[in-house]
Amino acid sequence: GYTQAELNAVALQMNQRPRETLNFETPADRLQHLVALTG
Repeated sequence: GYTQAELNAVALQMNQRPRETLNFETPADRLQHLVALTG
């Protein structure tokens, strides 16, 4: 199995990878932008 710390590290790495479907933004950047719009 994997530790929670190892899983968190993989999730962080994946969320910091730019995605073509997000116009080459990262999922983290897109989420931050959407949260900022909610005030």
